[in-house]
Amino acid sequence: MKNTASKNAFLLVAILSTLVAIGVHIYLTQHFYAVKFGTLEGSSVCNINATFNCDTVTASKFSSFLGIPMAMWGVATNLILLFLLCITRWNLVQDRSQTSRYAFIVAGLTVLGSIIMGGISMFAMTAYCIFCISTYVLSLIGFFGAWKGADDVSISNIKNDIQDSFVTERWFLGSLIAIPVFAFLANFMYTESHGYGEMEKIAKQNVAYWASSPEQKFTENGLILQKGSETAVMTIVEFADFLCPHCKHAAPSLHTFTNNHPDVKLIFKPWPIDGTCNEAVQGGGDGLRCALATSVICSEKLDKKGWVAHDYIFENQENIFASPSLDKHLEGVAKVTGISLEDLNKCLKDPATAELIRSMAKEGAEAKIQGTPTVFVNGRLLNGGQMIPILEETYKTLKK
Repeated sequence: MKNTASKNAFLLVAILSTLVAIGVHIYLTQHFYAVKFGTLEGSSVCNINATFNCDTVTASKFSSFLGIPMAMWGVATNLILLFLLCITRWNLVQDRSQTSRYAFIVAGLTVLGSIIMGGISMFAMTAYCIFCISTYVLSLIGFFGAWKGADDVSISNIKNDIQDSFVTERWFLGSLIAIPVFAFLANFMYTESHGYGEMEKIAKQNVAYWASSPEQKFTENGLILQKGSETAVMTIVEFADFLCPHCKHAAPSLHTFTNNHPDVKLIFKPWPIDGTCNEAVQGGGDGLRCALATSVICSEKLDKKGWVAHDYIFENQENIFASPSLDKHLEGVAKVTGISLEDLNKCLKDPATAELIRSMAKEGAEAKIQGTPTVFVNGRLLNGGQMIPILEETYKTLKK
């Protein structure tokens, strides 16, 4: 009785760790789709710095298998593990001993997956995902609990159990088959319900249109991001407005894609939808969008903190809409960049800075952009260029 109670306690530990793992994997699955399809709102909660950055990891080629997020595979596998652990823990099967060993086998599969993904993170990537690491730890806890909660674990018993799964215990084999079935169906339903089912086809069409588009000439004025030092084979130019919600969603995808490709350069050019500084916009404006754009360019000019200001403004976009007080938000920019408010205001009033904003807005107007965000790659218009699948297809074309 004491031994059974002890095993039940370990099984409960495994159940709890598996439940937490399922929750984390669901979050990572949603995060994958948001990054991939350009719907992420601001920086992810697990982005700490350039090294520990979930967005960068999610945008990498290692984040999916057979077109399905690795996190979705994790959800499916852990659901089957949870099922096996529960029917063992609460004696819902005739042969508890064998079922406990089946749970042990599946727990071992989760650890194997963690070791493989952990190895990829260590040796093939330059960034790490804190939430991903937490799933590796949870798989170890679950494996330990399943091992201690299992009966008569031995190589011979495991071998016999696997043989039985093809003869008398086919329900277990069915459970394993359910993992890829669930993953494929869940991925299909999500992409179809959100209109992403034809993304591969759309990407090829957009790239074909891009290849035949007229080439525009752009200066390198603006914010520049490039992870590597080699000559860029792909230069992305983005025109965006800081109070445009779609631009806010586009920013994380463009950044993570660029960070994952050392030979890609991103140039951000503010294009305020405000006639105060953008002659292409009719009807004037209140000057707020222009001032926000100017504060970013000033942050770059004064202390190379343009991207810091860029991220801050997008992250606080809703607050700016709710309280459109320029002074208040300039104080926020000054605080996050470490630039004195006095220097920032002085730069904002500098005619040369205002002229720089106008010149970048004019570049967009001459390229006949119709709205924001608008993305060009190597001078050619790329429709849907804020989506990673379309960027990847373009990159692949350029590397041929």
